[in-house]
Amino acid sequence: MRFARYGANFIPRNAPVLTDVDDINNNIGFWRPQADFRIPERLSPGFTNFPDIEIEAMFEDMVKTFVRYQADIGERAILNNPDADLVMVYIEQPDGSEHQFLLTDPRQGTNPKDPNSIGANQDAAKVARYKSYIRFAYQTADKAVKRIADAAGPDSNVIVVSDHGFAPFHTSVSMANILKNAGIDTTKVAIRTSGPAANIYVNLQQREQGGAVDPATYKALVTQITEAVRNAVDPNPKFNGSLEDGRLFTVVETRPLQCEAGLGQCTSKTIGQDFGDVFALMAPGYNFDGIQSPGVARLGDAPFNVATTTLSMPNFYGAHGHDPKLPVMSATFIAAGPRIRDTTIRRMRNVDVAPTIMQILGVRPHQVDGEVLREILR
Repeated sequence: MRFARYGANFIPRNAPVLTDVDDINNNIGFWRPQADFRIPERLSPGFTNFPDIEIEAMFEDMVKTFVRYQADIGERAILNNPDADLVMVYIEQPDGSEHQFLLTDPRQGTNPKDPNSIGANQDAAKVARYKSYIRFAYQTADKAVKRIADAAGPDSNVIVVSDHGFAPFHTSVSMANILKNAGIDTTKVAIRTSGPAANIYVNLQQREQGGAVDPATYKALVTQITEAVRNAVDPNPKFNGSLEDGRLFTVVETRPLQCEAGLGQCTSKTIGQDFGDVFALMAPGYNFDGIQSPGVARLGDAPFNVATTTLSMPNFYGAHGHDPKLPVMSATFIAAGPRIRDTTIRRMRNVDVAPTIMQILGVRPHQVDGEVLREILR
């Protein structure tokens, strides 16, 4: 017999919100554990001998209880504040479940430790189970939205929006090894990756604390990094079929090298003040997260080498953060209520949500990005 203990989250006792924290704990219950990715990915100790189905059942239990708990909090907030003009509620699912269970691409290994478990060798039963878990996550979130909408009442306008879409991914990528293999001294840069996005910062003198790279070297290094990223490819035909010319990155932008602000301070429409000197986005199917330890080489690749391998098998399945213009990254937008027309819109942006809400509330937008979605309003 196996026992598993789920972790419990702690609500910090911040003075401004103590009343709300105590109200939640006393009337709804202690903060539930959020669905923990360490369980299906077996990152926490003690889960090695648990069968897949038992681990998946634990994750699903946390999905159900945590979303129900979030709905309880939202419902109580509405009941406690009946005159509120605006209530915002965050539901964690189906985000977490799609990270773990978006197993929809034949290039994804159904066993992260087995390179052969792709294509015709995928575990069909696991693929079917994972599909059902994603459906369950959407159903669970849908029930939570209904409860919150019912608590708000028929005279309320309800908007449901997600912040991104999702894509399956089959290959983990090491940016450090991409640069090292191109002959770049990675001790002179800082690499910050998030999902499929990377910001690469040069340790420039007079800009970075302890900066060691002089201006002339900075320019050459930025150029060298840019070329290395633009030329990064996946040569494996078992995986690269969705790439243009095999190139890993769909977006590569470099900080302008000359402007009035001075070297290393320039910005552009893409490169903001806090961006890296080189910013890059990978194509769907590829992600910086999920590299296993020890690493696992993909089918058809050379044996995994921690110092040189750039592409390997990941330990989970879903990702976001790709170019937002891609259809797969499209987000959910659903609205209903007295001020909402019965219509369908073909395109909107998340930055349009705030000014639309302000229009409904009769608040004049001031320095707000986005536009009012007038076509949906009565």
